[in-house]
Amino acid sequence: MPTSPRYTIIDNQSIFHVTWQCHNKDWLFKDDWTKQLYYNLLLRFRDRYKIIIYSYCFMSSHPHLTGYCEDRKLFSDFFRIVNSLFARKYNQKMRRRGQVVMDRFKSPRIESDEVLEKVMFYIDLNPKRARIVEHPKKYRWGSFHYYAYGKNDELITPAPSYLEMGRTEKDRQKTYLCMVEEILKNDWKEKKPYASTPFIGNPDWVKQKTKELTRQRREKLKSWKERFRDKFLNSS
Repeated sequence: MPTSPRYTIIDNQSIFHVTWQCHNKDWLFKDDWTKQLYYNLLLRFRDRYKIIIYSYCFMSSHPHLTGYCEDRKLFSDFFRIVNSLFARKYNQKMRRRGQVVMDRFKSPRIESDEVLEKVMFYIDLNPKRARIVEHPKKYRWGSFHYYAYGKNDELITPAPSYLEMGRTEKDRQKTYLCMVEEILKNDWKEKKPYASTPFIGNPDWVKQKTKELTRQRREKLKSWKERFRDKFLNSS
């Protein structure tokens, strides 16, 4: 049976978390030039496909992004062209052939701005959980520096919940940093299923959306079986 279309998860005007693994989980993303290349491609096509990027963190074998899409078809087209160009340019630079992105990118839908904030904090602390750095301020390739210290970042549009953290930029930065520091004191080690689940949010909302997704998958499977039967069994 074919995989479920992305539109069964991501709808128009959705908040998203996107991640994907390099082929064979290799560290194809480990060098600064690869991260810069991916950053530039995101920046180049972001406006054309009506994508807003709220946060990101580029690890050695995979990137993480959160954002907002106006149109679900443009959303899929955006990541398809960015990832395919990244793979092509990477192979050209390294004089290699073959797959770079391991599989379809994952794109869990985020319920609300409040939940988005939690996902952003979790992404910020990826380098810490991977024991690459002791603090996210020491990791270059993420949006933490924008939110906590006000570093200019062309790719980022400030998340709505961030804009409510204070009256001034300095107030918001201080609040954001304090919230991250609080997580670092307590539950920074805790792993969340923010990449393995199709929906991220309130348990009741997740349960409802999962039921809808299961129903859609069953209907798709039923339709696929009927087409298969009509084509290969009933014709004989």
